[in-house]
Amino acid sequence: MIRRPLLALMVAAAVAACSGLGRPDPPPVIALTTITADPADARCRAIGAKSRQDIRPAPFTIDTLALGLPVAVTCERAAFQSTTEMLYARPRPPLASALAAGALLSPMANDAPPTGVLPDSPVPAALTVSLRPALFSTPTARDRYYSRLRSERLSRWETFAQRVDAECAAHAGLPPTASGPGPIICTAARNALTQQRDTDLRRLEIDRRQSTFQ
Repeated sequence: MIRRPLLALMVAAAVAACSGLGRPDPPPVIALTTITADPADARCRAIGAKSRQDIRPAPFTIDTLALGLPVAVTCERAAFQSTTEMLYARPRPPLASALAAGALLSPMANDAPPTGVLPDSPVPAALTVSLRPALFSTPTARDRYYSRLRSERLSRWETFAQRVDAECAAHAGLPPTASGPGPIICTAARNALTQQRDTDLRRLEIDRRQSTFQ
């Protein structure tokens, strides 16, 4: 014979289980990337590997996975050069291994995923597009402006380099069979990072030379 308290617990558990049967699972969080621009009133469009989003005022969000990574975000505004930033997938850690395998980095993207999605999501939370003025009053004003942009981008590349160095230092002295980036991977990662950084800064220099004066 089942005692009354035990029977009551069984009935309560059955009722709770049945009450949850009809509830739909919560919809998955869509990983959105916020696009911002400097100046803030620029208009931007996003073209991904699978789809595109037509031009609209910044800031706005894109359904990054629906567009398909990588995404080219181009912003325009009167008196500024049309400027494009590439949004690549967030590399899964370790960064050194991702770089050695050919991952491309987006220096102007937020390294964190959007709020509410899994930590290993390939979607960056945000991307900033800094437009280059088309006209400058003097060469000094132009060089001052581009020096600021170069310093900002160098700082972001340095953050990537510090991550690689930290990962490689943590693996130093361990046997070759240990998990993590070994010396060969670390060398390849540093070379890839240097190449990407130099290419990025070279593009910035081209923009500087294409600017004109009033």
